[in-house]
Amino acid sequence: MDENEKEALSEVGKVALAKTAKRPKKKKRRFIWILVLILVFGGGSWLVLKFVSPNSGGPRLNPLNLVPSDAFFILETEEPYSVWSKLAETQIWKTLSKDEDWKAYGSLMEEIEGTLSSFNSILDIIDDRSIFISGHLYHRGSYDYLFVFDMEGVGVLRSWLSSSDNLTKRTFQGFTIYEKLERDSKQTLYFTFIDNYFVGSYTHKLVEQSIAGHQEAKLTRSFDFIEVQKKTIGEGVVRLFLNYETLYPYLVSSLGTEYTEVMKENLPLFHSGFFFDVEESILLLEGYSNYNDTLATYLKIFETSGTGGVDIAKVLPANTSIYFSLGFDRFSEFYDVLDKQLREDPLYGEEYALYTKKTEKFLNIDLKEDVASWIDDEVAVVQIEPEDNSSKIALIIKAKDDDLAKEKMNFLSKQVRKKTPVKFKTVNYKGYEINFMSVKGFFNLLLGKLFNYFDRPYYTVINQYVIFSNEPKVLRQFIDSYLSENTLNQSISYQSFMRQLGEKHSALLYLQLPELVNADVGGMLDEATIKLLQKRRNVIQDFPQIAFSMYPSGDVYQTRALISIDNMLFPELRETEFTVVADTINYDSLLIEVTEEQIDITAIDIELEDLAAKSQTDEYDNGLPKYEVSIKNGQKHGNYFEYFPTGELKIKGKYKNDLMAGTWKYYDEQGNLVKRERYRDGELVD
Repeated sequence: MDENEKEALSEVGKVALAKTAKRPKKKKRRFIWILVLILVFGGGSWLVLKFVSPNSGGPRLNPLNLVPSDAFFILETEEPYSVWSKLAETQIWKTLSKDEDWKAYGSLMEEIEGTLSSFNSILDIIDDRSIFISGHLYHRGSYDYLFVFDMEGVGVLRSWLSSSDNLTKRTFQGFTIYEKLERDSKQTLYFTFIDNYFVGSYTHKLVEQSIAGHQEAKLTRSFDFIEVQKKTIGEGVVRLFLNYETLYPYLVSSLGTEYTEVMKENLPLFHSGFFFDVEESILLLEGYSNYNDTLATYLKIFETSGTGGVDIAKVLPANTSIYFSLGFDRFSEFYDVLDKQLREDPLYGEEYALYTKKTEKFLNIDLKEDVASWIDDEVAVVQIEPEDNSSKIALIIKAKDDDLAKEKMNFLSKQVRKKTPVKFKTVNYKGYEINFMSVKGFFNLLLGKLFNYFDRPYYTVINQYVIFSNEPKVLRQFIDSYLSENTLNQSISYQSFMRQLGEKHSALLYLQLPELVNADVGGMLDEATIKLLQKRRNVIQDFPQIAFSMYPSGDVYQTRALISIDNMLFPELRETEFTVVADTINYDSLLIEVTEEQIDITAIDIELEDLAAKSQTDEYDNGLPKYEVSIKNGQKHGNYFEYFPTGELKIKGKYKNDLMAGTWKYYDEQGNLVKRERYRDGELVD
C-alpha cells in the first residue's frame, strides 16, 4: 500500500464523522458516536500500529475491573463490528427501526458499515478485541452508559483521540481525563486510557468512578458475580450481565414502585449472566442466575420441588396476555416446604399457623389431604383481554385427573356451603358447571402471598384443569374458547415458540405484547406501565411473544429468555358464540416438524491442512462451498459453517481449542431449524 492509500484510509474517519455531525444528537444515540471513533478512526492507523505501539505483552488489567460495580447491566463481545453488522441485517432490527430512536441507530450503523466494508484488513484488527458497554444510574433516576474498549496495539488511534479538535483535559487521581465537546449537541464526551483500554462516557462521574475503583476491583472480586460470569465464558457472540441490586431501582421508572417491590421481594436475585447469538427473527438468551438463599422465597422452595410443564396453555383463551406459571415435580412437596417456610416466618408465621388451623377446623378439612394431594405439576395465574378492553385475571390449577378434580372440588364446595350463609345456585354453562367458593384467604394459605388476589372466587372444571376467577363471565370465556378450539396451545406459532424456549420450568412468565397493549388497569399492570407499552405500540405489535423461565441447576438457576418477531397464527375457529379473528399471516418457517432423519445431521470430521492458516474451506463439485471453519494456533477455533450442495446453510456452530463448544444449530434444505445442541469442552450437554 502506497502513501496515498494510507492517507486515504486516514481520511475515512473524518468523512464518516462529518456525516454524523450534521445530525442533531439525541441522548439515546450517543453511544454510537463512540463506536464511530473506535471503528472508523482505528482504520487509518492499522498499518503502522506495530511500529508506533507494539503489544505490551505480559499480564494486563481485567477490563471488567474498569466497570464500576453499580452497573445494572454489562454487555460484552469480542466481535463488535461483526455483531453490529449482523444485527443491522436481521428482521428484529428492521422491526425495531419503526421506532424513531431505533431508526436513527440503524441509519448510523449503515453509514459505519458502508464506510468500512471495503477495508477488510481494517475489520480484521477492529473485530478481534473486547468491548464492554455498561449502564449506570447516576443522578435522580437518570442513567447513562460507560464504554470500555481494548486498544492494545493501536497506539496511533490513542494519539489521534487525545489530540483531536475541541479537546480539553484535566487530571483525576493521576489519570488524564479528556473532554471532547460536541458543538451541535452541546454534550461532552469524557474519556481516559487505563492500561491500553479506552474508557469513555457522556457522564464525567462514570469515568471518574472507573478510575477510582479499578484497583479495588469490587465487581470481579464478588463471588456472586464470578459464579455466573464463569459459566458464560466463551459462550455466544454477546454476553449480558445483570446486577439486580441496581437493576431494580432502574426498573422503578418503567414498572412503577409497587410492581418492582413485588419482583424484588419474590425474586431476590444477585446476578444473571446470559449469552446469545444474533439471529434473524428471534433472540434467545441462555444463562444462569444466583440469588439470596437466606430469604424465605419461592426460589428457596423450588430448590426441592422440581420442575413442571406448560399444559395449562391447553385451556387458556387465545387472547391471554400474561401467563405466569409455577411448575413442580409434585405439588405436595412444594406445599410442604411452603407451609414450613410460612410457619417459620418471624412476622407472618404465627398468624399463618393460626389461620390455617382455624380454616381447617371451620371447614372440617385437611389442606394437605383434601387439596394439595390432588394437584399435579403446574399452577398458573393469567390475564386475558376481552373485547370490552377490561383486563381479567384467573387462577388455574392442574389436577392429576379430571374425575379426582371434580370429586375434591365438590367436597370442598359442600363443606363451604355447610358453614357459610352465602347461597349460590350452580350454573350449567354449555355442559360445564360454574360454582362459587366463599372462603376468604384460601389461596393465600395454599400457594402463598402472590395468590391473595383471589378472594371468594367462582370456579369451573375443564377436563383436569380447575379455573378460578372473581368474575363468572371470565369462566364463560374460558369455556367458549375451549369449545371453539381457540386456545393458546392451539396456536402453531406458540407451539414453535415453546419448543425453542423449552417447557421445563419452576417459574415461567409468558407475554403476548400485542394483547397487553390493549390491557386495562383492572389487570396485573399499573397505569404507568400500560401507558409505556401503548407509547411503543408500533414496535410492540411486531413482537408478539416474549417469555422468561428459570429452574434450579446446582447452586444457581438455569435462566432463559426468548423474544420472537413472528406473529401469532391460530387455526380456523369453530362456530360458537365467542370468536376471535385469527391472524392470517403465515410463517411456514416456524411450523417445521422434526423428523428422525433430520435429527441425524452431524458435522463433517475435518482434518486441518495448513495449521498456520486463519481458516479452511472446501467446495462441492459444482463450486459451491461445502464448509468453512476458523483456525487459531493450529486448531479449529471460532465459527463453523457447513452447507448443502444447493448452497443452503446446513450447520452453524463454534469450535474452541479444537472442540465443539456452545450452541450448534442444524437446518434442513428449506432453511428450517431442525435440531439444536449445546456443547461444553466437546461434550454434548443438556
